[in-house]
Amino acid sequence: EIRLLLTLEPKRSGELEIPPMSFDGERTRRLTLRVDPAPEPEPGAPPAVFVEVEVSPENGPYYVHGQFGLTVRVFYQQNLTEAAISQPEPESASVRLLEETPYQAERAGEPYRVLERRYAVFPERSGAMRIPPLRLSGRLVERRAGNVWQPAVRGRRIDVQSDPLQLTVEPRPAAFSGAHWQPARDLQLSQQVTSADALRVGEPVTRTVIIDAVGLEENMIVEPPWPELENVRIYPDKPQGITRDDGEWVLGHKEFRYAVVPEQEGTLVLPELTVRWWDTQHHRERTAVLPAKSLQVSASNLVPAAADAGRPAATAFAEAAGAAHPGARQPDYWRGLTVLFATLWLASLLMLWRWRPAAQAPRAEQASGSAETEQALLGQLRHAAERGQAGATRLALLNWLRAFGPVDAECSLLTFASSVSDQGLRSAVEALDAAGFRPDTSGDWQGKDFWRRFECWRKDWRSRAGSQEPPLSDLYAPANRRR
Repeated sequence: EIRLLLTLEPKRSGELEIPPMSFDGERTRRLTLRVDPAPEPEPGAPPAVFVEVEVSPENGPYYVHGQFGLTVRVFYQQNLTEAAISQPEPESASVRLLEETPYQAERAGEPYRVLERRYAVFPERSGAMRIPPLRLSGRLVERRAGNVWQPAVRGRRIDVQSDPLQLTVEPRPAAFSGAHWQPARDLQLSQQVTSADALRVGEPVTRTVIIDAVGLEENMIVEPPWPELENVRIYPDKPQGITRDDGEWVLGHKEFRYAVVPEQEGTLVLPELTVRWWDTQHHRERTAVLPAKSLQVSASNLVPAAADAGRPAATAFAEAAGAAHPGARQPDYWRGLTVLFATLWLASLLMLWRWRPAAQAPRAEQASGSAETEQALLGQLRHAAERGQAGATRLALLNWLRAFGPVDAECSLLTFASSVSDQGLRSAVEALDAAGFRPDTSGDWQGKDFWRRFECWRKDWRSRAGSQEPPLSDLYAPANRRR
């Protein structure tokens, strides 16, 4: 048995005929129906279904890129099925649904069921804006006369629409002096500073600048500019943000994280930051200020202080020991050992200085490392770079510089970058050094481009230095490929 169910909707009243249908040589009988006209509401009676649309604030003004609210309410009395309402489509604006709430209300003394939707609208250009009518279609399920308990299966088709709205969007005011236009109902600026208890030269301190705005999405929040700082390196991380809402207004949250590396001991001042924004409630420019923060930076454990640079290490050690125990009398033989150690230390420095080659020769010929060792280091470097692993690449490059790189590299990526003439490689090495201070660099650092530039430079440097190029094979290739 095969059943075919068709739903018919009459387009007019009167006598209607349903023609026969054929199936596999058989025909249905012809049907005749009488269609009554749709009931007309009495004069002055409230409509069974209607749509209201309003904006907030009601009287404006509305600014370009600034949020205003749009509320759509559907009022209906009977059960409404197969309902569908069009979405707001204002000209040159983006729309975001905030919440949908059903409730009951009265209009003109009549009870209604209400479905309310709240939208956030962001105009994308100034001038006249038209919000087209919102159209609601569906079916009202009505009860048969004399049958109170059983609703009718059929329902009356309804098609209603709201009134169109015409708004004027204001451009950026001439009184606004900020570099970036940020209209919001409220904007707050805060910070978090994380560092070790004792900050030292070369150690990063993380400063997180946080901006919370009401009426702005996170992608509309602009990074605050930093002033120029001396003896400080700043490595910005990728901004992180999220957009939420409170059912009426959009809440934008964005965090800008910076790794600040002091290069000199003393006082490190994280500078004051300012953000200029436009208050859409009071229609005036405002300034959010993030106060400066001072941190004390001590000398690095790896680099001796300037005052102690000229003294032998043994003498400094002896003085430190005496300062730690001022009441203790040092034996006389320590004085002789101190002089002996200082003499040996100075002699070793003199020998190393005399034996230092004048030309930039590869350390592979000076150190005990073999060609196989350099091949392994270059294989690790290539493996990490081609997989975008900035931390592993940075470590492998430092190991190669210490053992086989140019003598004047001094085991520092920035020093190595300043010594090469290839501007592209210099930028790639500086980007690699910056990536080492970030917690996550996936997708941001181009490791393949770095390896290509580094390999071209290395081969050229080898040929100019007159050293033998070690064979480089893919250490991570499958076994069958190596064979």
